[in-house]
Amino acid sequence: MKLSEITSILAEASLPTVSRDQLLELAGTQAGKQFQAALLAFAGGDRHRRDELEATVRVLDPAVRCTLLRLGSTSTVDQVVVVACREQRRFFDALDAIAQRTPRAGAARHYLAELGMVPVAPQPDATGGAPYYSFKIVGSGAALCIAEAQTRSTRQYTVNIEGAIALAGAGTKAFDWPNKIVMQLTVQEAYQTLAVFENKLRSVKFDGHGPKHDKSLQIEFQDSHYFVRLIQRGRPAVAVPVRPVDAIPLISLLYKQLLRNEPHLRIEDIRAMVDRMAGMVQHHPQQ
Repeated sequence: MKLSEITSILAEASLPTVSRDQLLELAGTQAGKQFQAALLAFAGGDRHRRDELEATVRVLDPAVRCTLLRLGSTSTVDQVVVVACREQRRFFDALDAIAQRTPRAGAARHYLAELGMVPVAPQPDATGGAPYYSFKIVGSGAALCIAEAQTRSTRQYTVNIEGAIALAGAGTKAFDWPNKIVMQLTVQEAYQTLAVFENKLRSVKFDGHGPKHDKSLQIEFQDSHYFVRLIQRGRPAVAVPVRPVDAIPLISLLYKQLLRNEPHLRIEDIRAMVDRMAGMVQHHPQQ
């Protein structure tokens, strides 16, 4: 079927359209064949197929896929569509509860695990580890912890960058995490940070963070590596070189969080906006 025909039928069903890239995910799958059959049946007057159409369209939503990936899902699009068509609203309500971190999130994850969509959630450890995705980048004198986050005021998805210096005389490589410096990027700063790690800008500097406006973050592209420096007034700076291979999960997380804020966009759209923004900054550095 042509994209225009699919768009017309979905509009008739009062459903959002799908992109060509989303349709490519269905190409050659059983879910794709069933989706086409449902489209033709609905166009022929079988209104009972609308729920099946809605479930498939919602599975293709980047926000849904991001939530499943964040939960560690390895399910194929075929598998997700089958479950979504069977479970309908209950399935998507569970994903929404997890994405919004409502009080139902724990029960929702258990439900998805029972369906085989996500791994069973690990039991929380005694240290009270944060219930969100994070990873560390370790240097000789300091380390960074990069974590997904949401802004408190607008609930937009972003990234926290935490830094801790190495403990002297620890014997092993240990860091002073209890006294870490924490900075949360604004969404605008997340775009700028992505531009540096995509080698579109040479450097960025963000000042005035924290309740006392005494924190700053500097990130530089230094050809063979990146260099991140976290500073808080009156404290030793946290300085960590970041190898290109270590920057990959950070770049991936930035794209993931920005797409969660703009689920109607694709990675290509985010990349185009970063390119345009970087080009304007290079021509007008005072801005």
